[in-house]
Amino acid sequence: MLAGLLPPVGNFFASLPESVLGGCTLMMFGTIMVSGIQMISKAGFSQRNVTIVALSLAVGIGFTSASEMDIWRIFPQVIQDVFSANCVAVVFVMSILLSALLPKDMEIKRDVNAK
Repeated sequence: MLAGLLPPVGNFFASLPESVLGGCTLMMFGTIMVSGIQMISKAGFSQRNVTIVALSLAVGIGFTSASEMDIWRIFPQVIQDVFSANCVAVVFVMSILLSALLPKDMEIKRDVNAK
């Protein structure tokens, strides 16, 4: 926003090489990923939490690939606009749904007598 209001600032950012912008983007997403891992570690690596994270990420990555196959054409335009190009929205919705639907005491029961 600042770059749009002050042309010299905008010109500075526009003059940055793509490799510098790529490095900044990599740093930004790496920081976001580490923050997410810290949040999960504070919540605990329970079977439920790991399942929510794994399924949400898998579905998000899958929908990113599926967007190329135009699977969103059957949905209203607003849904297409939000979800077809934005796997973060898909991951968010999936994690909210799984968090609401999975039982709170979801743990793998192990048989102590099994070998």
